[in-house]
Amino acid sequence: MREVTVRIRFTRPCLGNVQDRRHNDGRLVFARTGDGQVMFLPSWHKQNLRLAAQLLGRHQEEVDKIHFDVAVDGALRRDCWYKRYYVGHDRKRRYAWHECFFPGQVVGINCIVPSTISDDDLLQLFNIAGRYRGLSPWKPGEYGHFVVEKITPRRGLAPERDA
Repeated sequence: MREVTVRIRFTRPCLGNVQDRRHNDGRLVFARTGDGQVMFLPSWHKQNLRLAAQLLGRHQEEVDKIHFDVAVDGALRRDCWYKRYYVGHDRKRRYAWHECFFPGQVVGINCIVPSTISDDDLLQLFNIAGRYRGLSPWKPGEYGHFVVEKITPRRGLAPERDA
């Protein structure tokens, strides 16, 4: 197993979905870790990579052995608010404010990957996941699409002892 950082660049906005209790004005923010970092659940990554593995035709069982850090390695912009328009129940046009990673922003996803998945295959898996599902707490598949910028090791490679 090896620890890597997958750097992704958003091509569509990635929107928060948690009611902001600090301001009580209806804004939707990202879930946070205890130290304030944006948090993406490992189940989101696993679901995306399962789909990607099926489409790629490889690593269907191995993707379940990848372990993800919940904290996103990246910071929001100072002006991080996205105005999303929608039609309300009364058919009037309304909007909601979402905390957002904007298109072009690069963040890192830290994970531990089995040695049976090469960096090239991991890159393909994440690119497929980013193209078809995306990564956004608010409506994945519609928001949060991304491409992989690069994959870098976080620590020295461990000996090949995967079970």
